Amino acid sequence: MTRIQLKDKKFEIFLTEDTILKEIDRVAKQINEDLKDKEPLFICILNGAFMFATELIGRFDSTCNVTFVRLQSYEGVERGVDMKEVQGLVENIENRHVVIIEDIIDTGHTMKHLLNMLEGKNPASIQIATLLLKPNALQVVIKPDYVVQEIPNDFIVGFGLDYDGHGRNLRNIYKVAGEEKC
Repeated sequence: MTRIQLKDKKFEIFLTEDTILKEIDRVAKQINEDLKDKEPLFICILNGAFMFATELIGRFDSTCNVTFVRLQSYEGVERGVDMKEVQGLVENIENRHVVIIEDIIDTGHTMKHLLNMLEGKNPASIQIATLLLKPNALQVVIKPDYVVQEIPNDFIVGFGLDYDGHGRNLRNIYKVAGEEKC
C-alpha cells in the first residue's frame, strides 16, 4: 500500500519495511560492537518504541536485560512541557550500561526528562537509540548515540508510531499526504 487512510487523514509511504530493517541492522551492528560483554539494560519507551525495540534487541548478540517505561507529556500551566511517569523504572541501574530505545525524538523534551531521571541513579553509561530523529524540531540539546533515520518535520505513522491510537501496527512508515494538514 503506497497510500492509506487513518481516521480523517491520508498518508503516503515514506519508509518501507525493507529500508527500516536494513537501517536497524546497521544500528544493531554498532551497538553489538560498542556493548559486547557489557550486559546492557535496554529501556524501551512505550508505547511507540515497542516495534523498534523488538527488532533491535532481537539483533543483540550478547546477554542483556530489557525493561519498559511509559511517560506522558502534557502542557504545564507555567513551566511548558511536563512529564508524568505512567509506568516508571523499577530496576536498579546503578553501574549498569543503559540503552534507551525511543521511537522518535522530535522536540526532545521526553528524552531530556528521562535522561535527568536516569542520571540521578548512577548508571555506568547511558546511550540513546532512536528509530527516528527530527533534527529541525529539537527544542533541547539531545544527541542520540544511534539513529536509524533522520527525517524532516513531517507527521508520520507506522512501525509503532500512531495517529490518535491508529497505525502502530503498520510495517512501513507513512507521512501525511501532501494535500493533508495536521
